[in-house]
This record gives sequence, structure tokens and C-alpha cells, in this order.
Amino acid sequence: MESRHYIACWHGRLGRPRQALALHDELLLDRNAVFGEDHPPVVFSRMNICKFRGEAGDVQNALDAYRAPLPDVKRIRGEEHPNTLLVRLNIARFTWELGDPQGSLVLHKDLIEDQRRVNGADHPTVMISRYNMAMLRAELGDTAIALTELDTLLADRLTRYGNPLHPEVITTRYGRARVTAQAGDVAAAIQAIRTVLEDRARALGDQHPDTLAAASMLNDLLAM
Repeated sequence: MESRHYIACWHGRLGRPRQALALHDELLLDRNAVFGEDHPPVVFSRMNICKFRGEAGDVQNALDAYRAPLPDVKRIRGEEHPNTLLVRLNIARFTWELGDPQGSLVLHKDLIEDQRRVNGADHPTVMISRYNMAMLRAELGDTAIALTELDTLLADRLTRYGNPLHPEVITTRYGRARVTAQAGDVAAAIQAIRTVLEDRARALGDQHPDTLAAASMLNDLLAM
């Protein structure tokens, strides 16, 4: 079952959320039959289903599905268990995707101190929260602070991963290009997103959703 879990997760990482969702649905049935509904692997499968449901486009149901079992996750895993913190991160993320950046920023602010205390300041999930908060601040109009935070995060991610083509490093550069355009420097944003597009194609493939998102952004900027 563990191998099936990793196969499903890798489908998601490769930009195939519907395939990942179908595999996690099947795995949940089998895990539930073997372990019982309160066993940690069963809870983790439920969380993965929520995640990939949102990434497949059903964001409202994903958010509702995350909120509903959060008390069970806290009871079974504990208030400060990494799984509990991951559920809170995804609740904050999908709140943002449903059009409430201010509410999402509040949730991220509440979350990140717990993440730092439990996981450490350089943990990948802490860096995800930092990225989200920078992008949220930009969306709320504070592009100068957002750019400063993204520059610091980029340096920290390069130190953490040691690879300029790591997807999280490229994502930080992608976000910085978006905020640069939002701040009015379209020429610099075009130059930055071209490099992001090339690196994503090299690291992830031409048809990965993140590569296609960078291509779409470049087209939008060139049309301005």
C-alpha cells in the first residue's frame, strides 16, 4: 500500500491530479478496510484526496473536505503534528484560491509560527507558507514588501535545495516575475518569465501544468 501511495503522489507531482485522485480513492478504500478509519495512513489518504480534488479544479469541495476532518486529524495526530499543520496549510491555500486573499493571509500568519516551532525555519512547508504570504501581500497591493520577501525566500530555497532547477526555486522566480509585472515593470517581468519558462520545460517537461502556466503568463505579458 505504501508503494501505491507514492505512485499516486508522483502522478500529482507530475501534474496529473485526476489520476492521483483516482489512485488515492482506491487506496483509501483498501486502507480503511485493513486499518480502520482512525488509523494514521487512512487519515493521510483522506487528506491527499482533498488536496488532489482541489488541484483537479473542485476547490470548494476540497476546502469543505479539509475543514470537516480537521478535528479528527488534531485528535488522532495532535495539534502540532506535521500532518495537522499540512491540513491547515491547505485550508489557507484553498481559501485563497476561492477569492479570499485577506482571510488566507490571516490563516497563514497564524500557521507559520507553529510551522517554524515544529518543523524548523528551513522546512519546505515553512517556505511554502512564506511564498504564499508574499504572493498574498502582492495581491492585496503591497508589491514592494512582496518582492523583498521573495528575494529573501529565493536565496533561502537555493541554500536549502542547492539546485537552481529545483521546482520550488523556479516557482519562487515565477512568483517574482508575476509581482514584478504587477508593480509595473513589464519588460523585466518578460525577461524573467522567459527564463522561468525555459527552466520549467527543462526540469518538468513541455506539457507540465507549471510550464504551461509560465507560457500563458509570457503570452499575456507580450500582449500588454
